[in-house]
Amino acid sequence: MEFEGLTDSQVAERISNKEINSVEPVVSRTYFDIVTRNVLTIFNLILFSLGAVLLYFHEIPSALAAVGMITINIVIATIQEIRAKRRLDKIALLMRPKVAVIRNGIEEEIDQSMIVKDDVIHLRSGDQALVDGVLLKVRSIEMDESLLTGESRTVRKKADDMIYSGSHCVTGEGYYQVTVFGDRTFAAKMLASAKKFDNKLSLLQMETGAVTKFMMAIALVYLAVMILWNVLTTHSIVDINSAESAKMAEVILDMVPIGLFPMLVIAYMIAAVRMSDSGVLLQRANATESISHVDTVCMDKTGTITTNRLVFNSITPVTDLALAEHYATVFASATGSRNKTIDAIANRYGKTETELVDEIMFSPERKYSGVRVIEGDDEVMLIMGAFNVLSRNMTDTKGIENAVKEYSSRGLRAVVLATGAGGGFYDGDVPILPDLEPVAVIAIEDEVRPDCRDTMNKFIDNGMEIRILSGDDPEAVNSLFMIAGLPGERKILSGDELDKLSDPARKERILETNIFGRMKPDQKQMVIKTLKDSGRYVAMVGDGVNDVRSLKEANVGVALQSGSGAARGVADMVLMSDDFSALPKAMIEGNRTVSGMRDILKMYLSRNFVICLLVFLTIILFHAPPLVPITATFYAIIGLSIGSFFMVVWAKPSKVEGSILPEVLRFAIPTAILITIFGMLLYSFFHIGMSHHLFDGIFRVDLTSGDLALFGFNNATEDAIPEIVARNSLLLFLVVVAIAQMTVVVPRFRFFSVDGRIAKDIKPTILAFLLFGLLALAYWGVFNYPVFSEFVDIPPLPWPIYAVTIGVAVAWFFVTRWVLRNGILEKATNFTEWLYSLRLKSIRKKKDQ
Repeated sequence: MEFEGLTDSQVAERISNKEINSVEPVVSRTYFDIVTRNVLTIFNLILFSLGAVLLYFHEIPSALAAVGMITINIVIATIQEIRAKRRLDKIALLMRPKVAVIRNGIEEEIDQSMIVKDDVIHLRSGDQALVDGVLLKVRSIEMDESLLTGESRTVRKKADDMIYSGSHCVTGEGYYQVTVFGDRTFAAKMLASAKKFDNKLSLLQMETGAVTKFMMAIALVYLAVMILWNVLTTHSIVDINSAESAKMAEVILDMVPIGLFPMLVIAYMIAAVRMSDSGVLLQRANATESISHVDTVCMDKTGTITTNRLVFNSITPVTDLALAEHYATVFASATGSRNKTIDAIANRYGKTETELVDEIMFSPERKYSGVRVIEGDDEVMLIMGAFNVLSRNMTDTKGIENAVKEYSSRGLRAVVLATGAGGGFYDGDVPILPDLEPVAVIAIEDEVRPDCRDTMNKFIDNGMEIRILSGDDPEAVNSLFMIAGLPGERKILSGDELDKLSDPARKERILETNIFGRMKPDQKQMVIKTLKDSGRYVAMVGDGVNDVRSLKEANVGVALQSGSGAARGVADMVLMSDDFSALPKAMIEGNRTVSGMRDILKMYLSRNFVICLLVFLTIILFHAPPLVPITATFYAIIGLSIGSFFMVVWAKPSKVEGSILPEVLRFAIPTAILITIFGMLLYSFFHIGMSHHLFDGIFRVDLTSGDLALFGFNNATEDAIPEIVARNSLLLFLVVVAIAQMTVVVPRFRFFSVDGRIAKDIKPTILAFLLFGLLALAYWGVFNYPVFSEFVDIPPLPWPIYAVTIGVAVAWFFVTRWVLRNGILEKATNFTEWLYSLRLKSIRKKKDQ
């Protein structure tokens, strides 16, 4: 071994001095980040402050209501995310890239967290630099520093040059000594930002963000009006009774869908765990949703169509066969470009001792490699690469062109071996290709994956387009499609042909082509960008350094576990065990996540719109809020939170095209309007009726004496009775219709369906009837005990009030079903959808900047 590296005692000394690479790669949030992001939000702090005010005024039930719901959301979201984090981190630990270091004169692999100062690291093609250091020895090494500089061109490195973390080795190899590590590296802060696991907003996150901010804006307007009213009537910012002001503020803020984000986090985490079980590791949490929007899958053929187990097939010499095989042996022995093609040739012909003078390593950009070696008294230059590249410097290609075409037609990889006219491989740092004489065409065979056809058919059956972006001959890729028996018409385009096209023609050809061959990394990136600009949602599957740019460009980047560290480092998800068939399963989980959140959004927005409208109407007409904090919390838990949580867990995959917001609004707005109309009629009926004693001959409610005085309402005045009765009848109505909505959102039977769709799962329907039973138990059992009734501010009322309320809820159900089935109230839906779209466009614009 040329380098001794550090000894065990030197490593131990540096560890004791804390000169060790302590920065861990960000795969998921830290525990601190999980807790702070779930707890310390502006909205949460406002609610906690209101709770403190209510507690100060000894309004304990209302204080608990102010913080209770949000605390439940925080606890559920935090626990679920921590559980998922532990499981995913265990999987990620097994997949973390190892680092080859020289210690005690021996090369060994260690975890990146065990790198210490002055370690000598062996950097090979495809490796990503994880710490900074200075090069000690190089062998034609070129680094891609685009993650750091944005410059797509590779940088040729020499001894004493710096290697920066975040760059990756495109070709060649070298040894470098660690100088800077941990959070002090050149790229540490940049990579922490670039790889932050949730830095890319998905469509669903943007939509829920737009919804929440829209409702928050309305709530702030309500609060401003409340403060202005207090100033005008009491000459004070707050009412004399600050507890009542705090209650009012809390009910107003209840119109903001605070539970959406915890539910979204839970949905992501559940999907991430399910994906890990099927062989996919998420490196960006919301990629589980992003994958569901994919309509175009781009992929390299290696590892997807083929197994990447290459073997030598045959050789077609242009000169003497023995000389061609000798030169193949010499090249395979001398070159430092150790890839599977070279290994296949070496396995066929063996190796021989050679004296290497100079070389140029293979890179995806050049598509060739070369060596200069001493053969006896002479120096020989050998070049091996793609025919379309090398043929430009050949005077006569007739002897090999037919062989290349014949091999490609059989789905074989054809590489050309040629001799060069001498000289060097570089003019300064610029690669140059000398005049060439062909020696032979060598055919390499790759095995077609046995599950290839089934996997591709799953993509096609789900309406996805497949595009192959390969560095191999496009005819060879086309032949592999035929060998695999893949259906569909195939249109072929090579990288050279692509470069010759003008911009309008290039876009047109890209959109109609599905097999791209002889593609360079920048060409792959250009294809994906063109597809995205044309409205496609693109997933890219790749494994090598030549796929890094396209993986970053795609909406969803998918890397193979056996691929280069650079490819895994920029990917949104990794296929464990290189199981390409796991990708359709990941897409199913993505569809499950989106369809589940779509159903939950329908219920959440219906409730929040209702609160928004009821607050406005009851305050204007009756000078009182429709609910108090504790009853609003009861409404949220029984009518929404329990059902939403289980709907996330039970969600079934269904294909969702594009944005889900229009469909959600088409349900939520008419539903909310009708709930408000029926709710206000019910509220007005009892409020006016009780105020004018219209029901005295039927029933009487006296909260100040008799049995009901035991329930904590003996301090209520006679004037307060109409509001209490109206408020509690409205509460029961709201909870009943919220539970009933579950049977409409996920209808198991055609009777409940409003759009003709029938759910296969009966569990949500069963849950709805169980919640009805729980509600009945609460009203006719639990709330008959004063201690419970007083706490939740729900007194037991005469049975005629319950009967009328249930009857109104039944009427609401049939009217709502008719309205939704016939598209009534469409104008209101379109107006609100337009307002939301403006907010969504604003968020997207900020995201793209």
